[in-house]
Amino acid sequence: MKRQENPLKNQKGFTLIEIIAVLVILGILAAVAVPKYMDLQNEARIKAAEAAMAEVKSRLSNGYAIYLLANNGAAPKDVKAICAEVNDANTLPKTGAGDVPMGSDYKVTLSYTTTTATITVNQVQGVAVTGVSAKWVIPS
Repeated sequence: MKRQENPLKNQKGFTLIEIIAVLVILGILAAVAVPKYMDLQNEARIKAAEAAMAEVKSRLSNGYAIYLLANNGAAPKDVKAICAEVNDANTLPKTGAGDVPMGSDYKVTLSYTTTTATITVNQVQGVAVTGVSAKWVIPS
């Protein structure tokens, strides 16, 4: 008579200890990776806000050049005069203060005190950002 072998001896697979070890390693990796990912998202928003501020500075510089050309080289007395000379609400606010059109991804505002414009980015892709502002001064 043939002896019957134990069917459990030929089973292939992982032991409970091996599975737990893998889960612990995955948990450690997740604990390190998730905060880093969140930091990267915030850094990307700040960099995008800085790019938006550079765009507005460029628009103001172009407006300054337009003002100089239109006024025989006479310098503008304030930022409002530059925005009024550009006279395009799709580029800069006509009054020198208010929302700057930057598409749906950004909420940017412009304010001024005589010769200094303050550019503030409030939102990037619907997420609020704080402390992101820059200044642009009329060249002397």
